[in-house]
Amino acid sequence: MRVLYILFLVVLFCFPTITPLVAQEVDSTDSKELGLSVMLNEIRQQQINDSLERAKLQHEITILKSQNSAKGQGLKQQLSELEEENSIRKQQLKIRVDSIKKNTQRYAVAPFRDTIFYIYNKLGSSLARDRAQNVVARIQNLYEDDFANVDSFTIENNEISADIIYKDLIITSITELDALLEEKTKEEVAAQYLKSIQETITKEREDNSITKLLIRCGLIVLILFVFYLLILLINRLKRYSVQRILAERTERIKDIKIKNYVLVTSMQKTRILINVINVLRWGVIILMAFIMLPIIFSVFPFTQSWANNLIGLFTQPLKKAVLAIWHYIPDMITVVVILFVMRYSIRFVRYIFSEIDKGKLEINGFHPEFAMPTFTIVRFLLHAFTLVLIFPYLPGANSDIFKGISVFIGVLFSLGSSSAISNVIAGLVITYMRPFRIGDRITIGDKTGVVIEKSPLVTRLQTIKNEEITIPNSAVLSGNTINYSTFSDQGICFQVEITIGYEESWHRIHEMLLAIPPRVARVRDTPAPFVLQKKLDDFYVRYELNVFISQSGEIDLAKSEIYQLILDDFLAAGIEMNGAHVYTKTDFIPQYKAGE
Repeated sequence: MRVLYILFLVVLFCFPTITPLVAQEVDSTDSKELGLSVMLNEIRQQQINDSLERAKLQHEITILKSQNSAKGQGLKQQLSELEEENSIRKQQLKIRVDSIKKNTQRYAVAPFRDTIFYIYNKLGSSLARDRAQNVVARIQNLYEDDFANVDSFTIENNEISADIIYKDLIITSITELDALLEEKTKEEVAAQYLKSIQETITKEREDNSITKLLIRCGLIVLILFVFYLLILLINRLKRYSVQRILAERTERIKDIKIKNYVLVTSMQKTRILINVINVLRWGVIILMAFIMLPIIFSVFPFTQSWANNLIGLFTQPLKKAVLAIWHYIPDMITVVVILFVMRYSIRFVRYIFSEIDKGKLEINGFHPEFAMPTFTIVRFLLHAFTLVLIFPYLPGANSDIFKGISVFIGVLFSLGSSSAISNVIAGLVITYMRPFRIGDRITIGDKTGVVIEKSPLVTRLQTIKNEEITIPNSAVLSGNTINYSTFSDQGICFQVEITIGYEESWHRIHEMLLAIPPRVARVRDTPAPFVLQKKLDDFYVRYELNVFISQSGEIDLAKSEIYQLILDDFLAAGIEMNGAHVYTKTDFIPQYKAGE
């Protein structure tokens, strides 16, 4: 009960709002049709006035001619001018009528499927829409009346209209205003409408007769039988094709190879061919069904609209696609021209930077190793510029869906690529800082190895144990980098530390330590090795042996040999090393010279 009460209140409050809207729409339609009627009445009144003026002049000319008066020449001149004005008015009238028919809403009289004629203006208190609906209802009632004889339809003319009548029923009335829009007399328009009504009712009765119905049913059965035979034929062709493929699989169907790599085996190729045949089979069946259904629907008059709609489901998208492609051709040509120009621009830029990289073209302050990284940046900017240029010419670039996808991709890229972008920027900074090159032996943090790759995102090292270490460029930029290869021609210095008690003379320790490097093949003679006292601890002295080497990758091996010789020499000399206090450190220091 409460629900009904609430519904009543909603209707009560909404009704005063809906009623003015409906009334406003009706008033708008009434005012438009009233304006059309006034316009047509003005045109008709002008035609009547012209006819009366012409008749008056002709009558006066006839009277003056019988009296042999010289005034008749002036009246003939007036009549000629009136005829010229009438001819101009007819041309203007045609243009005006065409404009009225184009800009005025018309209502079709279509009692069955096809439109017989259109109604543009009102008649009395009946709007054009009501007139069309009433005429349709009367024609349908006459069609359903088995005793109604279409040959008994007549036309009755009066001063106001020409009426198409069957017995006492007025089917429709044609006024002078209706005839004006057809650019004919009302009698001619009435005769045309009568013929169309008679033909429409006769044709509809013939189409719905029992004989026609049986013929159409037989035609549908024939169409279905032909469709069944075509399906059997397609299935037989499919089986024959599959059997032929399987029979000739070992002879004609070979493997697809690229050099020694088998891209597609004969078995896979056979399976692909069989699948293609199945797809073609179903595609042909669906296409035949799509063609058959409109044919079947077009057999019965009441389903002919279904056939048109079904055909439209295929033809309209195809038409839109063809028109879209045709309209896109100028933009596509623009895109092709832009891509062509930018492609060869990038090739020219690549050539310039490759010449710099090879050392053939020199630019002051621009090192050859800057060439390819800089080319990568320039190429990226040119590609971005190309995308900006062609973006407005892409299909659907201005659509809301395309804009939404672009924003979505931009958000994903900005949220998910922050670390990647930081690595790229760090890679660019490292490139122009030149802290190392490919082939240099470096230490980044606690990782030491030879640089084997420098990419925009990471730097890869190969250790002495043939391990590959991948380090993000942001970590390289934020930490310290030690390069052993920059001054390797001057010698790389590394240190070996030992601790000896105070009871041993430092002169003897120096001599024994300096006698070891000449016996190591990996150690350089120049610069000469030297020994430093690093620290005086509580119970021992810390000595540091500094040795130079050319190959940074052999430092660990040279250290191992020096440790072996220290153990052998000091044990043979009876010198005790205090505990396990053995320290090593690698660093580059200027060459030590005695006396400095």
